[in-house]
Amino acid sequence: MTSAFKKVAVFVKPTEIMVVPLQALIKVIEACGAEVFLCERSAASLKGRSNRPGHPRAELGAMCDLAIVLGGDGTMLGVARDLAGFDIPIIGVNAGRLGFITDIVLEDMETILPQVLAGRYTRDVRRMLAGEVVRKGKSIFSGIAVNDVGISHGRAGGMVEFVIYVNGQQMSSQSADGIICSTSTGSTAYSLAAGGPILHPSLQGLCLVPVAPHTLSNRPIVLPANVAIDIELTNARDAVAYCDMQEFFDVQPGDVLKIRPTEMTMTMLHPAGYDYFDLLRRKLKWNFMPTSVKRRTNSSGS
Repeated sequence: MTSAFKKVAVFVKPTEIMVVPLQALIKVIEACGAEVFLCERSAASLKGRSNRPGHPRAELGAMCDLAIVLGGDGTMLGVARDLAGFDIPIIGVNAGRLGFITDIVLEDMETILPQVLAGRYTRDVRRMLAGEVVRKGKSIFSGIAVNDVGISHGRAGGMVEFVIYVNGQQMSSQSADGIICSTSTGSTAYSLAAGGPILHPSLQGLCLVPVAPHTLSNRPIVLPANVAIDIELTNARDAVAYCDMQEFFDVQPGDVLKIRPTEMTMTMLHPAGYDYFDLLRRKLKWNFMPTSVKRRTNSSGS
């Protein structure tokens, strides 16, 4: 089966147990006629087994026309941020746990991946977020995120207090363990665990979700994707701003976290026939029906 892609960058979660799956992945890609280029971590994990060189992520983004990530959603997020400026599509092979955005399971890789490489796929473009910390009028940190940008209490624990502004208008003042600004992609991640709603990926919206708020009336709210959100930290013993819970920056009272839409995107390639609702059913066990309900259903139909 001939690949529609010529140069494929491979990224892997750097653990010893990934060596055999990585070797299998390389074999599948090359069998399809594509050339494989490894990231530095992938090459390091094969040290002693292969003399393939490793390349920096930026170099791979510039030279390859496809990226394949072998790992979990966290690995996928990190790769997506690093490749955001190169407009290179990404395929996720799930070797982690839940896997909402790495949707080819490892056991099916050898049968499904060649079909995707041959051009039988669904293209899925997800918008990203930009986060910036401003202190006394000066930008001191910036980053981008696929899932979410927010503020959380740091190592000292306790609550943080903050004021939220939307397009310059005050929305609320809150005291909580933190605040999450989630994209639709991130609505099934930390935001979901904090009680936020699930947003369909096609929705261009943002969800602000307080984490364990002190006042129970502070509830999640869904906003348009094009709004400007400013979160001013007013009180905290210890707090951090973060992007995708992978990049962190210490913040202090008076700092403002500015969250803005960005033109940067993550483009995922799903296998043909990809169904988002099927994904939710499998990952969230929505297809599970308690035995008692089954019995009642059977009784009513008899």
